[in-house]
Amino acid sequence: MAASLRVRVAVCLLLCGLVPWAGVKTVWTLGGDALGVAGEAWLRGVEESGDAFYQALAAVGVDVTVLMALLGVFLALGLVHRWGMVFPRWTLFLAGRRVPALLPLVPAWGVGLCLAVYGVVLLVMVPLGLAGVIAPVAPMEPFTSSGGLNWMIFFGGLAFEGLGSALLVGAWSYGRRVSAARRAAGPTAPQRRRAGRSPGRSGAGTPAA
Repeated sequence: MAASLRVRVAVCLLLCGLVPWAGVKTVWTLGGDALGVAGEAWLRGVEESGDAFYQALAAVGVDVTVLMALLGVFLALGLVHRWGMVFPRWTLFLAGRRVPALLPLVPAWGVGLCLAVYGVVLLVMVPLGLAGVIAPVAPMEPFTSSGGLNWMIFFGGLAFEGLGSALLVGAWSYGRRVSAARRAAGPTAPQRRRAGRSPGRSGAGTPAA
């Protein structure tokens, strides 16, 4: 059972917050320039500080943080579509089986809450820094201006807040649908057996007080 159209649209709109952040990082990884940062400088930083896995992905134009975000997008979409509740055919021997509810819900609630809070912090940092309420963030390599850095912080806030909120909305909807499916299925076998026992028989062997 998929989520309602309203929930699915809300999740998709929240996920759109990833587009500016992921787009800029992809441009850098492909060697392009954006927000005052040269692609060469970005890749040089990856080569100097990134591990072998990070470097291997960057070599083929993939940023590891964008890849991790795409895994979050996959989870968020699974929470609001039917294939997130019943394993689809491409899962081979698991196809047709019900997905254990905690399998998507635990990471969705945990990661979603952390990302949403972090996103809010980033979104608040930029206007507070520009207003002088807090110390502005000084540009650091490979950024050449505070303006470019502020834009990237803002894009990061949109991305993490959007993905985190999408996971939370999806987890809330998923939990409600799982509960509704369990109620519709009726009591489990042990519950039916307990309910079928009559009060007289269950207390027949109990000694009098």
